[in-house]
Amino acid sequence: MQLPAIDVGLMKEHLTAHEGIIYDISNDYSKVRHTFLKALIEKQIIVMTDHVRVMLKLLEPERENWVSLATSNPNISIESLQNSAANQDEKPIVAGLMTTSMLMANDNYNSALRMSNENVKHVHYIMAMQQASFQNYYTIFMEQMGWSITPKANLEDQKQVIQHFRHLIK
Repeated sequence: MQLPAIDVGLMKEHLTAHEGIIYDISNDYSKVRHTFLKALIEKQIIVMTDHVRVMLKLLEPERENWVSLATSNPNISIESLQNSAANQDEKPIVAGLMTTSMLMANDNYNSALRMSNENVKHVHYIMAMQQASFQNYYTIFMEQMGWSITPKANLEDQKQVIQHFRHLIK
């Protein structure tokens, strides 16, 4: 199937990014010791390799059939994080993985909005959701280890925002 040029160009950019990211997270896998992180990174490598497989299949000129991802959203138990500790050296690795996942989710979603072929768009929306799920897991890990804080808003400020926009639902 002949694809629109924008779809081909965006997938070429994604494949280039995947090559570097898979290399980087494979290196991260060898550096971390926490079993939860190892399982999560291993799953992310599998998922991203599936993304490469699907994009290459979508690019095949003789392809006529719908192409689907073989992987789904990651589903990893967070129970193992209870009362566990990680090495402080793992903190910057996890922060990088969390940011990479967020950027990949954003890039996949924004690219899907610009793509034309329905199959290409569809798999990129799913890829975005998968990467957002990885970001969520890394965020949970950071919070469980006490490496991340989320400042809370002032309750009065929250009430003022409600009051300011309440007219929208009357």
